[in-house]
Parts: sequence; C-alpha cells; structure tokens
Amino acid sequence: MALQDGWFSDTYIKAFANDIALDLSDTTPGAFKGALFTSSVASGTIDFDQSNPAYNSSPFASNETSGPGYTAGGTDITVTSWAVLVGSANKVGWKLSDLSWTSTTITTSGLLIYVPGLSNRAVLYRYFGQDYPTNDGDVEISWAADGATRFKLRPAA
Repeated sequence: MALQDGWFSDTYIKAFANDIALDLSDTTPGAFKGALFTSSVASGTIDFDQSNPAYNSSPFASNETSGPGYTAGGTDITVTSWAVLVGSANKVGWKLSDLSWTSTTITTSGLLIYVPGLSNRAVLYRYFGQDYPTNDGDVEISWAADGATRFKLRPAA
C-alpha cells in the first residue's frame, strides 16, 4: 500500500475510552509537534491500526527527514481551533498554525503530528503526495481554511 493520510485509530479508541488524556483542543504551543519524514518511512506503508503508535518508535524510529535547517523531532504546532465547521453540518475541523522551516536542505514527503506529553503518541500522518526537496530553501505547510483535517461525525446517508 502506498503512503497516505490517516488518523491512528488506537490513539482515538484510547482517548474515547478515557485511557489517555488526548485534548485535540489544547491551544498550548508545543502540546503537539510535527516531524517531517521521507517517503522511505516504513518502506512506504504505515499501519494506522498499530497499538500505541508514537514518534521515535516503529515505523517512525527511522527515516525522519534530516539536513541543514531541520531539527529531529520537528517543530511545535499550535492548535487554533477544534470545532464544528461553519456551514458543514456533522463535520469537525482541526485547525493548526501554519508550519515553516527556513534555509533547509532536505527532502520530505510527510508530516507526523504527535503529542510529546503523551509519550510521543502519534495522532495523524499527512502525506504530501510526493517528495519535496529543498536546497537552502524553505519548507512551509499551510492548512486549508477549514482545517488541517476534517471528518464527518456520522456516515453519509
């Protein structure tokens, strides 16, 4: 299976069961982090159903982007809102601050969002669709106006 976007189901099952204290609305800068990975992460496959997914554990124990302008572990993410999308009944949007790394010489193809305060618990992986190389350039991630990710609260009728 090719790389793709996905939520880590074990994280959400444990959050909904109150086994972990995941607060997607926490607006504290650094409550979430974003780490960049190459297309080689897990040889192109990520198991979104794995137990206890986390940054710095398989498959995210290797193939993190590296090079000038990037620090392992990524950067702080700030949640700007977690709410029902305006004009979109039954859809929730998770809005995050835009991310940037300056003066980088790296190649990246995806972003792992994780929670340092929960043993680096993985929340979401966003695949960029291809490799993006820089040579003393900037990497910027700007989210859609309605959120970094959104999903229906009920199945389509």
